[in-house]
Amino acid sequence: MLPIVISSVLVASAPVPGVSAVGERIDSLLVEMEDAIARKDAGAYMALVDTTDSVWATEQRAWVSDLSVNPVEDVTVSRVWDSTIELTESGDAVTTIDIVWYVPGEELDRSFTFDAVFRPVGLADGRWVYGGRAWRETHDEVDGVVVCGDGQFDGLDDRIAGRVPALKAGVEALMGVTLDADIVVKVYPDVSSLQASIALSYTDPLSGWNEPGESIKILGRDGLDGEGLDTLLAHEIGHAVSFAMGEQIINAPWWVLEGIAEVSADLYREDTDGRMNRIVKLASEDDLRDWSQLADFRGEANNHAMHVYLQGWSMVHHVSAFYGEEKRNAWLAAMGQGKTLDEATRDAMGISFASLDRQWRAMLDARVAQLPDESE
Repeated sequence: MLPIVISSVLVASAPVPGVSAVGERIDSLLVEMEDAIARKDAGAYMALVDTTDSVWATEQRAWVSDLSVNPVEDVTVSRVWDSTIELTESGDAVTTIDIVWYVPGEELDRSFTFDAVFRPVGLADGRWVYGGRAWRETHDEVDGVVVCGDGQFDGLDDRIAGRVPALKAGVEALMGVTLDADIVVKVYPDVSSLQASIALSYTDPLSGWNEPGESIKILGRDGLDGEGLDTLLAHEIGHAVSFAMGEQIINAPWWVLEGIAEVSADLYREDTDGRMNRIVKLASEDDLRDWSQLADFRGEANNHAMHVYLQGWSMVHHVSAFYGEEKRNAWLAAMGQGKTLDEATRDAMGISFASLDRQWRAMLDARVAQLPDESE
């Protein structure tokens, strides 16, 4: 089912009977949501969410589950005090809500204010459910692509819809797998909104996001086009395609996942020499990390994010260049089937990962030896 989209054309232009009663239903639902969040009760929370859209439902399950793993404090969910309620011809309601919370270790509360959609289950005077952000525009004219946005970035939604099919085809060819599901792209207006859509605990800066079964989320901005747009989308599509290589691929080391996504972006990147120069410079300064330090997305790897992306790209690039795309893809597919990094390396390339690491470091050392002597 397509994401919930509210078009201004469908919104009633005059007061609609029952708005006050709908407001009471929504306010009551928000109280229940806040209570479920406070109790970290994922089941109770999901009972309040519209799960007819499988992508949205997957995103919300991850969102509420994160509360137990990475707790935040003092969460409040409420309707903005002066917000109006718009009723659509389909019976949905749109109003502005505010989520406020405190991330342990930060000085100030965080907040997330947005227009949200609510939907009656059956009759309007019965139970209502939460449908998330009320996207003001959608583009679904291109087969297999849905883009949700607010239309505030001139032409961006159209450009995304127009580019995704070719980018998807290129990345699928790179990895030798085909996605069955539509590509859903959601365009967020600012970093804080993008972060809060992932998890209330998420505080790292980012420009894109994708997890299995979820939409591709990107940070919108004016003028995003050309190589910048292509590489951003190709990186996230790279994640989506890699997830099709097996359910267990999500448990692969973080650097592997980011590495193949960055190699996917290389298809549309004009300058790949720059990335090689950067990793060679790190090697020359003895500033590489042990792979175990780059493996856990929620662990120590967060302290070495630059190395996760750059070393990950370099190793996956090396495997591609030295062993070829077929063995690289077999390597990824083995991890997708639950094989450990070492097991997958032995299966695909016939050597241990320790041997592959030594081979990769020798390749970098050879490049370091070719650097000009700065003392001369």
